[in-house]
Amino acid sequence: MRPCRLILVADYSRPWNNAWFYEAGFEKNGHTVVRFDTKGHKQHGTEIVALAKEVHPDFVLHTKDEFPVHVFEELRRISRVIQWYPDPVIPEWLPPYVKECDMFLTMAEGLVDEFRKLNLNSFWLTQAFEPSFFRLSAISEDDRAIFSADVAFVGNLGSKPQYLSRRTALERVIGTGAALKWWGPKIPWKITNIPLVYGKLGRAYGGRFVWGEEYAKVARLSKIFLAFDSKPELRKSMSARMYTAVGCGAFYICRHVDGIEDVLVPDKEIVTFHTEDEMIDKIGFYLRNDDARREIAAAGKARVLRDHIYEVRIHQMCSMIEKAGIVAP
Repeated sequence: MRPCRLILVADYSRPWNNAWFYEAGFEKNGHTVVRFDTKGHKQHGTEIVALAKEVHPDFVLHTKDEFPVHVFEELRRISRVIQWYPDPVIPEWLPPYVKECDMFLTMAEGLVDEFRKLNLNSFWLTQAFEPSFFRLSAISEDDRAIFSADVAFVGNLGSKPQYLSRRTALERVIGTGAALKWWGPKIPWKITNIPLVYGKLGRAYGGRFVWGEEYAKVARLSKIFLAFDSKPELRKSMSARMYTAVGCGAFYICRHVDGIEDVLVPDKEIVTFHTEDEMIDKIGFYLRNDDARREIAAAGKARVLRDHIYEVRIHQMCSMIEKAGIVAP
């Protein structure tokens, strides 16, 4: 695709928001990004429409319901609208947005058929890793004391139903005697959570949410990086966390997601499990086999840096846009 000008409609308020990574990927492909930061803007949409009339972009890219759906309808009179949706679920608000775009991209291949009932121009495009945001300057002895662990987990252990199974799995890991450390938002302060906060899992808390260089240190200094995708039965619904952790050099073990072998090869670039018993067995095996663990981590990192960085992913997106005739070649 020729160099394009696009408006990226996204929330830039936090350094871990996808907008930063998308922008970097577009710019590395020679495209010009006009940033529209939704944080703090009123939701009536007049500002984004005015911006589109001013810059005449080749397309507008957004991810969720940043503005009411009628705003995107108006934007389509000026330019083309593409939505890259980053979650493996279809909430009630989403279908009107799928209908009101020129191309819809989902991170879950297993949802493509459902989305095509709403918009024939619906395709799968998985997330990726942006290495420029996770550079390691150096690792100190203090870093080793803070971030080293047999098993690391980075994520939410709150009280929502989808997080409860994570707690059980991590408690089983602690029960094996492995040194676990987890990072993320604090467990919500509720009476029902008091035993958890003061129990073994609460004491294994690293103390904060990690991102950027600290995230890379967790990935590098933990022997095993453990993860649980929320919809493993949904084909190719892997989260960006996988690419980020593996790209930072982690030995990554996760619940097996249908189709994951087409993206990273189990037992060669990552390790997967189907049950908690299998998880425990594989954690024990790889804690005892340093060379095998390091070989898999190195192979996974090389594959991610070759095939699964945002520079590559945005190139793939642009090829899809051109092939579909959304933007003139």
